[in-house]
Order: sequence, then structure tokens, then C-alpha cells
Amino acid sequence: MSKYGWVLLLFTQFSYADKAEDFDYYVLALSWQSAWCESRPNSRVCATQTAKDFGATNFTLHGLWPSNKDNRSNSYGYCNLPKATIEAYESKRWCELPKLELSSTVRGDLKTYMPGQASCLQRHEWYKHGTCSGLSADQYYTLSHQLVKLFAQTKFSQLIADNAGKIVKRVTLLRAFQKEFGDSRYLSLQCRKVEGESLLTEIRIYLKKDLQNVVSDLKSLLPETKKLRGRGTCPQTMKIDEVGME
Repeated sequence: MSKYGWVLLLFTQFSYADKAEDFDYYVLALSWQSAWCESRPNSRVCATQTAKDFGATNFTLHGLWPSNKDNRSNSYGYCNLPKATIEAYESKRWCELPKLELSSTVRGDLKTYMPGQASCLQRHEWYKHGTCSGLSADQYYTLSHQLVKLFAQTKFSQLIADNAGKIVKRVTLLRAFQKEFGDSRYLSLQCRKVEGESLLTEIRIYLKKDLQNVVSDLKSLLPETKKLRGRGTCPQTMKIDEVGME
């Protein structure tokens, strides 16, 4: 094969892949599991959900997304992956993606902090987003779980849990985040309508790129730039769903 043929072959194999670590900040996406299940009642992830689960009173991990300041669609991803892997991802055959090399501790934590692992969400998130972080899969999920646990200790997280089953105002949540973290622009509230009612299904928090020294202060992990702004989908009022609600 000529050198031009090899170039074409390589381009075909890796034509969708972005370059790892070529990002500006992270987006931490956290799901409110009961509302997520209300919007997907037939999901096997929700079949065994109980009021004793971590996700019944806390946000759970959707993903940790390396992102670029000029691309708000979070499409940056698939870093250094062959085309066949990307095609399997895009066809949503996530359980057919290669298994991840994870420690027993991380695998155990996934069951607690990422209920979606029952449907191979951990592979989905790793191949689309984690491969761009510059971390190993084990490091990526260790960091993600640290962030979930850190957020669970915040007053904002407790506010959501305390209002489960109630209607809350968007401005109330934004002001609470502003008071605790200093800038509500780094928060995005995501809602989905179920039977005509808007449910808070997810929050997204902008975090700086350097998260290697996560200890105990989530506020210190917010970006320094003031140019970022979360774009939410929630109306002026929304319901905080609770486990077992119809």
C-alpha cells in the first residue's frame, strides 16, 4: 500500500476522534434519580430503586465531561478512539463496548454513585468523555466519585433532598447556589416534563480543568473565568420528585 493509502486508512479509523486533554473546563452532570426514572419508567436501571438507595436522597453521577468554552453542546469527545468503537457508542450498544479496567473499589462505588452502570452507563461516559480527560478509567471514576460525595455534603444538595415531593422556584435554587458557592452562573438546572409537570432531572456544574487535588472544598473547584454561564431548561417552578411518587 502506498503512503497515501496508509494515511487514508488511519484517517478513516480515527476521523471522529478528538485530542485528549484539549479542553478548558469540566462539567459535572448529576442526576436526580427518582425524576429520571419517572421520565423513563421502563428502564431496568429503575426497576430495583428503593428509598434506601443513595440516589433516593442524593444526586448520582451522570458524567464528568471535559468541555470547551466555545462548544456548549458537549460534543467534544471520543479522544484517540478507533472508528469502530465510536460507531458502537453512537448506536447505543454500550454494553458491547470494551470492558473498563477498574479496581474492585471503583466497581463497588459505581453501584452506589452511578445507578446507570446497570445499563453500562460507565462505559458510555468513559468512551465519550473520560477518554479526553488524560486520566485512566480508574482515575477518572475515582475522581468522579469524590466529586459526587463532596457535593452530597453541601447545603444545596440538602435543600433539594428536603424539598422532595414539593414544588420549588428556579430562583430559589439559583439563590441558594449563589449563597453557598458565590456564583450561580456555574449551575445549570435541567428539567423534563412528565405528564405535563416539569421535574428537576439533573444539575450541571462547571468546574475548572485542574481537579487533581480534590479534598473538601467544592467551591474552590469552580472556574476562575467569568465568561462561562450554565444554560438550563427548567421553567420558573419545578417539582423535586421523590422515590415512589406517581
